[in-house]
Amino acid sequence: MFGRKRTVSGLCRALRLPLTRGDPTPKSMRLIPLPRVFLAAVALAATTLGLHADPLRFTGSDLVGESLRTHLADAVAERDLQLQFSQRGSRLGLTALREGRADIGLLVLAPDDPKPGDTLSSAVMGYLTCIVAAPQSVSINQITFPQLAGVFGASEQQAYRRWSELGVLGDWAPRSISALAISRRQSLALDLFRHQVLKTPELKPNVAQLESVADIYARLRGEEGGIAILPEPPPAGSGLKVLLLAKGAQDVAYGPTPENLHTGDYPLRIPVLLVFPRGEGGRLRDVIRALLAEDTIPALQSSGIIPLPVQARNQLLFDLENR
Repeated sequence: MFGRKRTVSGLCRALRLPLTRGDPTPKSMRLIPLPRVFLAAVALAATTLGLHADPLRFTGSDLVGESLRTHLADAVAERDLQLQFSQRGSRLGLTALREGRADIGLLVLAPDDPKPGDTLSSAVMGYLTCIVAAPQSVSINQITFPQLAGVFGASEQQAYRRWSELGVLGDWAPRSISALAISRRQSLALDLFRHQVLKTPELKPNVAQLESVADIYARLRGEEGGIAILPEPPPAGSGLKVLLLAKGAQDVAYGPTPENLHTGDYPLRIPVLLVFPRGEGGRLRDVIRALLAEDTIPALQSSGIIPLPVQARNQLLFDLENR
């Protein structure tokens, strides 16, 4: 209704309201002079109607994909806000936030990376993870770290080459195990696996690194089958299944659910941090709400981010809006 650059006085003129007592209009036609409280209300209405300043600057990890960027931009546009994205990496994003060149960001920091510090608010809003998948028809539902290391690792004491060595029965038992993984250029999943499961990060030379999950799904559904390292669970009806993970033969195996990731029971995880300047939670409320909303989950998953459980997400929203 009103242009973004319209001033309060311009807004009053558009509403045909006088701003001064020196109105030459005949006395019988004059409007009552506007009290200050009404002018303040007009200013507030102008803000509500979209008289905002520059777009909010969103920075951080280049893992934030196009689907998530589009969803967030559309979500905040309903509140008449704009986002300007600069996804050049988490370290550069952290520097931009510290120096006031960004308003909010999603960061993925390694253990030895600098931490956000006291001038910034930060909280875990989801996790990157590593999924282990196999054909639905294979007769195992869980696997241990040592077994996985024996399939993928080049420096392990015990190597596993056939399905029977993992306890698989039936037609799959005598077949060789094909080791598949998403390329390191596409995801952090393989690096997470290498550093947390293998004794040394060196892979066997026969581990096939593919550029897309679709290519991996096709290989897994083929005659050779295999075990695959993925950034996200395969879709329902794909003919594939997620294997539960246990650190050792005597340990409980867990799946990569939001609850298990959040508690740490599923051990293969990297936190995704939501970071913004301390004291700015109220100003950024609409962006924070969009990030943590239920309908944002598919867009998060398309970027490989597993969201927090519902209760943890709701509590985080309350906490962040008051920082």
